[in-house]
Amino acid sequence: GTGKTFTLATLFTRLVVERNLRIGQVLAVTFTDAATQELRKRIRARLALAAAQVKHCQEPDAAPEIALTRTILADHLARSGEAAAALEKRLRLAAEETDLAAVFTIHGFCARVLSEYALDSGHRLDGPELVTNLKPLHAEVAADLWRVLAQDADQVAVLTTLWKNHAQLAADLPALLGEEPLFPQPLQTGPEEITLAQAQQRLHDAGPPLQQAIASHGEDFRQALLAAVENKWLNGNSYKAGWIHELFEQFRHWDGEGPLHEKAANLLPETLLGRTSKAGAGKTPASPLQAPLAHWMQARQSLDNVLRAQSIHLLHSLRQQARQRVQHLKSQRRLQTYDDLIEGVARALEGPRGDALVAQLRQQYAIALVDEFQDTDPRQWAIFRRVFGHSEHVQAAGKAPALFLIGDPKQAIYGFRGGDVHTYLQAKTQANVALMLDHNFRSRPCVLAAIDALYTQAGERGFSQEGIRFETVHAGRADADADFTIDAVPAPGLVLQRVESDGD
Repeated sequence: GTGKTFTLATLFTRLVVERNLRIGQVLAVTFTDAATQELRKRIRARLALAAAQVKHCQEPDAAPEIALTRTILADHLARSGEAAAALEKRLRLAAEETDLAAVFTIHGFCARVLSEYALDSGHRLDGPELVTNLKPLHAEVAADLWRVLAQDADQVAVLTTLWKNHAQLAADLPALLGEEPLFPQPLQTGPEEITLAQAQQRLHDAGPPLQQAIASHGEDFRQALLAAVENKWLNGNSYKAGWIHELFEQFRHWDGEGPLHEKAANLLPETLLGRTSKAGAGKTPASPLQAPLAHWMQARQSLDNVLRAQSIHLLHSLRQQARQRVQHLKSQRRLQTYDDLIEGVARALEGPRGDALVAQLRQQYAIALVDEFQDTDPRQWAIFRRVFGHSEHVQAAGKAPALFLIGDPKQAIYGFRGGDVHTYLQAKTQANVALMLDHNFRSRPCVLAAIDALYTQAGERGFSQEGIRFETVHAGRADADADFTIDAVPAPGLVLQRVESDGD
């Protein structure tokens, strides 16, 4: 509610008035299709208003939008010496040409660059088909990878610890194929590390001795534990009769291969001793069953460690294979996604024709305005910085930086399409900071005062991220809190009326 879109439309109008730019020479990039339509509508209305106010620009007016427009017009006419009639004609033409305005989403802008500058960007003249749903492609790649990996018995054992089937793998592919780094990194295995087959054999060999011990000593150990619980020789919070019965019942039917009860480790000597009460000193239950149980659990832990290490290696390998296969299928079937549009322009600017592409774009667009910049990712920022910011490409083209960034880090949609508020904070350190928009024209004064009081209590660390701080915002509305009362009582912000159904 601080007027970011209003300010964008004002900047657009000033560029047309003061720089004598045509409507298509100003690039405005917003976040969504709806926002582009809203901005285009605002620009058309503001230019039409400016055209209508040329003849009245010396007259005072109380309406803020009209007063601001008249000030811009009067200052320009006094400074430039342009005839009022010529300025009015330019503004009317600009308002009529608003459909030609270069107002795009970031993806719309990149799609246009790749199509209009196909030779400089290294893309085909007939661009690939844009697809928004890659689920069928991911399902195909997942099934293909599953078939390949399933040919190796060891890989199947590892693969099925990550996913039960290829459908689950397909569901995880969007995240796996993303740009975010994959953690943990592959573990460095030494020569002493055992193979998966060896770990499985050790566990297999540890099963029969434990089964024999359970058959010979299981019931005696159960009774000893129950007696220790009843006599309070063991910590009552850790040892309860209920799970002891469950554990030994599972022991009776255990096949020597499957997992044991989650409380099995509580039967080991060091655990029992550590949870023996003072009254139970010297009476801690013990059994010949404990040694084969410890041996089996060590073998199980060893197998888990091997599976974990190999799972991490497989995950990284599978990520690389999946990326290659998806890219191959997209190329083969001439498909591209929104992210491919960004990547295509970024690669073109980094390529051998990068300087030529920058020169072409700067010839077309004299200046760029980027709205909702807090949701821009590093790749998108690299594009704008190279073409319109303070970069070696801009210097090579003989141009000066011509870029406005508009955003609020407190409104960042974290993780949206890889959006990263750190990109905003980094760009802020490289930019000249404009005046803050510190008046809110949407909310009641009391709401703004309440939010200000809340963040005053938080101090400098109101937000966990360094570089983001709360800025006090003042009320910009003409009305006061007293105007939102009914019979001297503050009016509710929202009124709901419940309409009973008549059965239809």
